[in-house]
Amino acid sequence: MNQAPLYAKPIQITDHQVEYLSSLTALRGIAALLVAVFHFEMAIARFVPAAQTMFFEKCYLMVDLFFIMSGFIMMHVYSSHFKNNIQTNSLKNFLVARFARIYPLHLFSLLLLVVIVRWITNWGNPPIIFEQPSDILPNIFLLQSFGFTKIYSWNIPSWSISAEWAAYLLFPVIALSINKRKAISVILLVILIVTAYYAIMYLLPRKNPLHPSIPVPHNLNTTFDYGYLRGIAGFTAGILVYLAYQLQTVRRAFSSDTVSLLTLFAVTMSMHFSLNDGITVFLFAILVLSITVNNGRIAKLCNRKILQFLGDISYSVYLMQIFLQEPFSHGIYLPGITGIGRGKQNIDFSSGITYCLAYLILLVLISYITYQWVERPSRRFINHIWRK
Repeated sequence: MNQAPLYAKPIQITDHQVEYLSSLTALRGIAALLVAVFHFEMAIARFVPAAQTMFFEKCYLMVDLFFIMSGFIMMHVYSSHFKNNIQTNSLKNFLVARFARIYPLHLFSLLLLVVIVRWITNWGNPPIIFEQPSDILPNIFLLQSFGFTKIYSWNIPSWSISAEWAAYLLFPVIALSINKRKAISVILLVILIVTAYYAIMYLLPRKNPLHPSIPVPHNLNTTFDYGYLRGIAGFTAGILVYLAYQLQTVRRAFSSDTVSLLTLFAVTMSMHFSLNDGITVFLFAILVLSITVNNGRIAKLCNRKILQFLGDISYSVYLMQIFLQEPFSHGIYLPGITGIGRGKQNIDFSSGITYCLAYLILLVLISYITYQWVERPSRRFINHIWRK
């Protein structure tokens, strides 16, 4: 393994030591908060008009940033496990570790939501479109990104957990292929990524689940229908970014604060002006690389305790946000709202930013509780019982 960046520290993640990429932890925390703001504007109140900036409208793309980081980290931690072959024990340990990471909190949040909807609202009388009883099983079995439901349902952000799991199942084969025949594997993976993204944006028969007569924009915002393709493409892109990360010449070229800041600016402008989603995702890939290899002030900033804390609880932030949005799915409105319908409820900026900050603070508090009392204990328990 190449020399670690100055801010990296070795930790025991699997059965061998790997570098802890703390900057990605910070980036993950920021991305999770931006997803939460995106859903605040969709489900509760829009306080930044699209005419002023498309940045928050485009924050659904933070999920693609998650996928890229996930592929990068899986390659960083587990690629050596599948260097020569796929052994039963290595495969089992990998899948158990990933299951322990994503499933307990997913199941907890889903079942808690079902209980709340069943006993407090009596299924909503009748059930709202996002909370159909028939969609519970596909969510339990992580099938909610494969078109088994007619709309994003129940814990809406969890569609990406389904897509993530699909990518995990493919990872051992991809890692083995890269370790055996890197050149041809890279070419095939690039073709897969480009084809998947192009198909999602321009070829697949996507429909707006709420308003089928309205044409779907040429974007990557697919979830319940072709979300698995989106997840696999982003995850695979992260794998390729990691291959670039292993090259010393690339590390030197991307390690400065200037490169990181320029990349952040380019990402912000791409989202602000609503450029093609493929451009933004490409910039995300560069961002992951530049943030990871940075050895300047950006790295020091990422190591601040608050950003590391947000990164640690980011998965809980991502899955627990639904509970703060749930009352607004059942007819509750904030004072000062104008307009009705998902994504059409507007509020003035000063009120909206105040409500949104309160929402984020409460979300962080809830997420810290679930991280400490659900996420971490469940992960440790499953790894202890099933891994050898």
